[in-house]
Amino acid sequence: MKRVFLGVNLPEDLKLKIEDLKLKYRLNQLPIKLVEKENSHIAVKFLDELTDEQIDLINQRIAEASGDFKRFPAQIQNSLVFPNLAKPRVLGLKVISPNLEGLAKKIFLSFAGLDFVLPEERKYIPHITLGRVKDSLTPAEIEKISNLELAESFFIDEIQLFESQLTDSGPIYSVLKRFPLK
Repeated sequence: MKRVFLGVNLPEDLKLKIEDLKLKYRLNQLPIKLVEKENSHIAVKFLDELTDEQIDLINQRIAEASGDFKRFPAQIQNSLVFPNLAKPRVLGLKVISPNLEGLAKKIFLSFAGLDFVLPEERKYIPHITLGRVKDSLTPAEIEKISNLELAESFFIDEIQLFESQLTDSGPIYSVLKRFPLK
């Protein structure tokens, strides 16, 4: 069994800009478990623990669903907090890309009939997780995270199926399969 998720790896230069943002806003001084640079990605769907046979089925569905998509632009537009600023649990960067939302929707629909994939119950909101809030934040800290500013554009030219291996020092992500866009 492998712990698997679908996502978009980020260009290295963008990962460096995200690290600069974390330093600029001193996010390491807040009660937030920050995502390591090498693990920065756009989450598409967490698929849970899957067998190799289930992964093969998933790969077929993703390949079919993504086959007609061409590479497309995406923009990062400031911070995003889940579920909300009053009770922040996840700090992220908002990703604006109607094409990514459309691709995700098509992939989610392609999973219909696979009883081992839970259907999406929430609207897909593309984002890059910066970190998970470990403890309550002060009003000043909430103001700080709500005012994060980063505006960057980049192209998405493939999506990836990742394995996430949990370790004591944090998760290790490795790409199981790449799905290039045209």
